[in-house]
Amino acid sequence: MQKSLVKKIMSANYVLLALLLSLPFFINAQSLTDAVRFTNQQISGTARTAGVAGSFGAMGGDFGSLNINPAGLGDFYKSQFNFGFSMDAVKNEAFMVNDINQNRELVNDLNLNINHLGYIAKLRPPSGLVSSNLIFGLSQTNNFTEEFSYSGRSVGSITERFAEVANGLDLDQLDDFEAGPAYDSGAIFDKNDDRIYETDFFDTISMVNKNQYIDRSGKMNELAIAWAGNFDNVVNFGVSVAMPFLSFEEYKEYNETDPNDELPVFTDLIYQENLSTSGIGLNFKVGAMAKLAKILRLGLAYHSPNWLTLTDDYSTEISYTFDENGQENFTAESPEGNFKYKLITPAKIIASGGLLLDFGDVKGFINGDVIIQNYSRANFDFTSFGTPFLQFQREVNNNINAELKNTTSFRIGAELAYKKIRFRTGYNGQASPYQIDDGSIINQTVSFGLGYRGDNFYIDAAFFNLSDSEGYYTYLVLTDGRNHLVNKEKSTSKGMMSVGFMF
Repeated sequence: MQKSLVKKIMSANYVLLALLLSLPFFINAQSLTDAVRFTNQQISGTARTAGVAGSFGAMGGDFGSLNINPAGLGDFYKSQFNFGFSMDAVKNEAFMVNDINQNRELVNDLNLNINHLGYIAKLRPPSGLVSSNLIFGLSQTNNFTEEFSYSGRSVGSITERFAEVANGLDLDQLDDFEAGPAYDSGAIFDKNDDRIYETDFFDTISMVNKNQYIDRSGKMNELAIAWAGNFDNVVNFGVSVAMPFLSFEEYKEYNETDPNDELPVFTDLIYQENLSTSGIGLNFKVGAMAKLAKILRLGLAYHSPNWLTLTDDYSTEISYTFDENGQENFTAESPEGNFKYKLITPAKIIASGGLLLDFGDVKGFINGDVIIQNYSRANFDFTSFGTPFLQFQREVNNNINAELKNTTSFRIGAELAYKKIRFRTGYNGQASPYQIDDGSIINQTVSFGLGYRGDNFYIDAAFFNLSDSEGYYTYLVLTDGRNHLVNKEKSTSKGMMSVGFMF
């Protein structure tokens, strides 16, 4: 697992490395990783759909169909108001791949979320329609909130990156976010005035203590309006138009220290990064459902790309302490930066099949979904708002096309009903979008759910666990083998509850 992860991260980033070193700090935030982050969606909808791991594409009569197959919204025969919330328990274990001791650090986080809010209005159906429904909904499709940290000891220093970014430039040409603050704080210097910058790390073998704390927060939600109808209890059709909006905040504090005074001049360094991303966009979904015989249902849905307009606000700060004829400390801050750009995420197709079950007093269904999504079609636009980053835009999009792939994921779920009580379970296997993983399932979710259905009221609860792995570089340098790779293993346990009133 670790070796595959190292290959994946190297493959995804090394092609861009030389170019990245010549660009300001903030442009590094838009990358293949961010395209995947804003494309991925967690299991969303109601606790009923979550209880079957989101496998609901051929079923209907639940607000969760809005984000799966809107045709299922045609199976409402009463108006309805519903809402739901969730509690996420996130556990992150992180370690430095090059740490000589492979020290692992565990961080737990707990957060409460409003998961969905919806209203279904039953309209008077025209001739030929059994039902005609207008739907308004707000749904959370992703939660970015997490914390993690790591510490260890390895060769190399982030000052190597600062020096490489600065090399060949005059002082007035240094960027405001990395090289400039690094020079102003004393982390790099030009001893010979030759535009080749030095650091206090005089050799290539010294071991440096490193640690970092990362705090991420934010969510992605969709505000949607939809219509769905049922034609003669044979075919359903549904369509929705949605406005996704997101916020993502990331605070990083990276530290290097020399507690045992092994390095002759260096004492400690603190590098802080603040990034806030906000955005809004547009998408649509269209779906159809066929009811064959009395037990078989088929569904097909198309989710358009998300056309997103994003804005990044960012800043950095470096504090550097060294001991040369007495200890000195200098701190340098960047200005507040701002960058506006566009991202188009890939479209998605969901094909579904379901069987209705009838065992006398026990009824229910089994549903399976296959999800096809081509991550290599994600596309950044860095030039629409007057910024001169056409070359970098081409490189990033070429990297996305080369390193990401078309994925086929699946999920299966079942519900059994005895009188007014419901029992649910499901499994969701999400394929990796990275070429290096060759389509393997990297994110797995197992879910369970319970529900109560009255004549005009229902309540559902669900629990599921999601596990995945992520790797990233704290910083990138040109020297092979000295990049600082961190592996993070994440486990999310989620409890959901939904309540609905029919009238």
